[in-house]
Amino acid sequence: MKKCDICFKDYKGDAGIRIHKSKAHKDEPLGGASTKDKQSKTKTTIQASYGDHQTKDFKFKCKFCDKRTETETGLRIHHGIVHKGITYPEPFSTDEKGSRTKSVQDAHGGNHADDLLFKCKFCDKTSQTERGLKIHHGRAHQGTTYPEPSSTDQKGSGTKSVPDAHGGNHTDDLQFNCKFCDKTFQTERGLKIHHGRVHQDKDFPGHCYKNSTGSTAATKDPYAKSVAKEELLRSPSVPLDMMVKIDKATVTDQAIDRLSDQLEECKMSKKDSSAASEAMNSFTDSFLTELNKISKLKWFFFNSGSFYDKTRNSPDEFDLMIYPDVQVSVDFDDKSVLGFYKVKMVSTRVPELDGTVTRNDYIRPEAYKTYVFELFDRVLQKIREGRRVTKRVKSRNSPAYTIDYKAIPGKKAIDVDLVPCFKIEGWPPVAKRLDPKWISYDSVVHNAMKSCDVVCKKCPHDHPDNNLLWRLSFAKAEKMLMKHANSSGDSTFKKDAYRFIKLYICNMKDQFPGKIQKFSSYCIKQFIFTEFDNWPKKPTEEVIIQRNILKHLIEGLEERCIPNYFLQNDNVLQFIPTDELNLLCRGMKMEYEKLLGKKRSK
Repeated sequence: MKKCDICFKDYKGDAGIRIHKSKAHKDEPLGGASTKDKQSKTKTTIQASYGDHQTKDFKFKCKFCDKRTETETGLRIHHGIVHKGITYPEPFSTDEKGSRTKSVQDAHGGNHADDLLFKCKFCDKTSQTERGLKIHHGRAHQGTTYPEPSSTDQKGSGTKSVPDAHGGNHTDDLQFNCKFCDKTFQTERGLKIHHGRVHQDKDFPGHCYKNSTGSTAATKDPYAKSVAKEELLRSPSVPLDMMVKIDKATVTDQAIDRLSDQLEECKMSKKDSSAASEAMNSFTDSFLTELNKISKLKWFFFNSGSFYDKTRNSPDEFDLMIYPDVQVSVDFDDKSVLGFYKVKMVSTRVPELDGTVTRNDYIRPEAYKTYVFELFDRVLQKIREGRRVTKRVKSRNSPAYTIDYKAIPGKKAIDVDLVPCFKIEGWPPVAKRLDPKWISYDSVVHNAMKSCDVVCKKCPHDHPDNNLLWRLSFAKAEKMLMKHANSSGDSTFKKDAYRFIKLYICNMKDQFPGKIQKFSSYCIKQFIFTEFDNWPKKPTEEVIIQRNILKHLIEGLEERCIPNYFLQNDNVLQFIPTDELNLLCRGMKMEYEKLLGKKRSK
């Protein structure tokens, strides 16, 4: 490499330097400056060079040599050519005094929007725009979920990128104060949750918020109305292992026979199970192949539901979660509605999904679901298996595209739920860390927490951004936990206990058509995982375990509260109609009395 002796710019040969000097240094001799001239210009070389290149500013300096470039892109190209094998460092710009600062405009030379820099949470990289930070994250941190960025001014203070405090509204100044301690919260819901955890012995009082001036005013949080008091303050009942110890009721032959008959009823023949599995494998292969032909996006799926976690009572139901290969981020900082969050597009522009994305890059779940459902319609018209498929009409709020697939002649049609979603890499910060002692394989728990997903489930709360909220789902974690529930070796009855409850609910649905619609296997799993956490350590009669599980379930139905296993203070029963819960409660009481060997009292 040859170096210009005036501005130190690198060229491959003498010809390049001559051409460069003929244009940039017209007043200098082609042979270069004399030694005397060089010495006289030592202190002003860079300054003179900048003066000759009036429109150029070589402010980015390589950390491994003396190379300077006008732009960071130029520095990246130089680094890739000259310093291969060395990790590209974050560049610094050099001002005329030689001090090293990030490349930003003079704080007093223009508007102050340029003072805000978006800082990466995984390294020291900063960007003047959020888009620039997204591009950096996609290149440097591909294995991590894109977080909401924080903006950083030149002094290094981290703040959200919001309008100037005197130019916008002051909603961020509002705080809810606890009357029993110094804790403050931005929402009434947060204050209620705090009170339920810390001040359980005191009644929840009226409250007020304070603004930045210290004045107070009464307020009402519209999103906290749906949060029942017993949901937040409900103390846990006696754990299952303690219930089993104090259960002194006899185990009758009638109760044992009842449980044995139910176990036989839950069993699937290997022939039926294999036939349904083969049919679904063929359907899934054809469906995904055609979907990827029609769409320009790359689509994937994973199996969820009880067929794949080995707890299915019949081979006629399958669930498939289908998602595209795009990067999205979830706004977990907004906790106004627990379990529902806004989702933002991180990938560079995806033309196929333009109609589902707002100007702020937020994805509208209803528009996304409508678009994907239209793709599913087109796929089923193309594939051979589509001739044996009947689309089922479901509630508009359902996140699933449900079909009846008549795969096996003479058998009941297979119920297939195709659920459009987005896969979210990493475990969400709002969820509790899983540590189930009833699973003996650490790898199972580790893999279960690698990702979650968001589905197009309509938020039932009256929220101003209701059309942007997605339901957080733990379908993969649920599947892995349930599949390995018996792995600890202390009992092989855990999965059967869950299957029995599913059987009770299924029988009630057949007995009362259309009466049980909201209560699903999802609710049962949230309940049964907590029971697994408190499973008896010593070998115990299965009838005793099952009737005490039912007793706990009845208690939850009566109190209208079953806690979400993954999200604290989320009640999975809060939106189920009271009449449906009452019917379920009566049915569970009948099953409980049968396991006691008693006839139901009139």
